[in-house]
Amino acid sequence: MAITLGISKVICTFAASKEKTSNMDIYAMTDGALMKQIGSKMKELRIINSMKQSELASASGVSVFTISAVENGKAPSMTVMIQLLRALGHLDYLDQFLGERLPSPIAYAKMLNKNKLRQRIKISAQDQIAPLKVAEPEW
Repeated sequence: MAITLGISKVICTFAASKEKTSNMDIYAMTDGALMKQIGSKMKELRIINSMKQSELASASGVSVFTISAVENGKAPSMTVMIQLLRALGHLDYLDQFLGERLPSPIAYAKMLNKNKLRQRIKISAQDQIAPLKVAEPEW
């Protein structure tokens, strides 16, 4: 389940990363429709690079059958997606997905406290409060 969600996020990022078509709302698309869009984008990238499926297969280490399946809208594994993007020279499509990691709330609080200088407050003799004298009871 967690792997599927990770793949879906990369797929959405991949589909939206380079070209945003004004007529296409990726959030309204089904998973199958998104996979078809990604497959056609993969094919487009392969053709732009003047590569045959067999050439992409040897460059990426992925079988021709798998490349054909991806181009026809079948869901690839994350490894296959990365191998194909690397061979096509477009690993930058994953930039939005990977992004800059934000520090955890605890690390952020520690970072803020490092910048603060702790100072000792000196109290003058005049400002000191004399201790209260408690009357002793008479027995």
